[in-house]
Amino acid sequence: MRIAIMGSGGVGAYVGGRLRASGEDVTFIARGAHLEAMRRDGLRIESPQHPVHVDRVVATDDPSTVGPVDLVVFTVKLWDTETAAAQLSPLIGPQTRVLTLQNGIDSVGMIATHVPRAKVRGGVIYVSALIDRPGVIRSPGGLHVIVADAAGGDPVMAAFVAACAKADALGAKLTDSINIVIWEKFIVLAALSAATSLLRANIGQIMEHPETRTLQRQLLEEGAAVGSALGTVKRNDLVDEAMSRFAGMPYSFRSSMSEDLDRGKRLELRWLSGRMHHLGLEHGVPTPGHSVVYRALVLYEDGKRPE
Repeated sequence: MRIAIMGSGGVGAYVGGRLRASGEDVTFIARGAHLEAMRRDGLRIESPQHPVHVDRVVATDDPSTVGPVDLVVFTVKLWDTETAAAQLSPLIGPQTRVLTLQNGIDSVGMIATHVPRAKVRGGVIYVSALIDRPGVIRSPGGLHVIVADAAGGDPVMAAFVAACAKADALGAKLTDSINIVIWEKFIVLAALSAATSLLRANIGQIMEHPETRTLQRQLLEEGAAVGSALGTVKRNDLVDEAMSRFAGMPYSFRSSMSEDLDRGKRLELRWLSGRMHHLGLEHGVPTPGHSVVYRALVLYEDGKRPE
């Protein structure tokens, strides 16, 4: 496949690096020092599971130099979606698909204002990966799975799953229930991002103390209640399953939002706890935990630290 990674940060570079290492034709859309490092030194993934150095990669900050591709893997931060989606047109051909692996529940609609909706596929990724330094992605291990919209047997999506199957530490599968999958990921990620960011703690610390473990569960329960009110959560074991998953994560695991908070970067707050807070207000579902997180961190969402 010919694949473009739109947004080659932690998640995008992880996916693209794994695919490139397995022989796929991958172009990275990146910027700044990270772009220059990839052009000069290639891309390195540091991980307990299959560390890899791809010494030669194709990387650019100008999508118009790439041309149409089979698949765009769209992984920019949510606050950069409109700007990045507006640059997609040179990458789009008659059979191109755009697979968004962004957080939250809004990315498909946001991208579809710039690309025909029929070309956009929703998806989620379960992986922890961030830019440790320019050209180097750090992942503590754990899950590394993509779930994407089957879209009634779309051959482009099927080809992408086959490509992932050839890569180390990267799996993918298709589903006919992508909206439910996206919502369940939203509930779990919003809770994880909220707790690790508000508490400035990793998941191991949170889960080993009874009070913070209770807070983590409360955030999950609030999200599940909102999802149930909207008819997008259909099962009763989501919270228990998520808590078990948290307990099995690497002790040092943290959300990307908590990492961004520590580094003074912009936050996806309004699309996670902020979105849960506003959905709760709209549908009459109490979300006291997410509301506190949103209000406590809102001064930091643009990457500015109050003086």
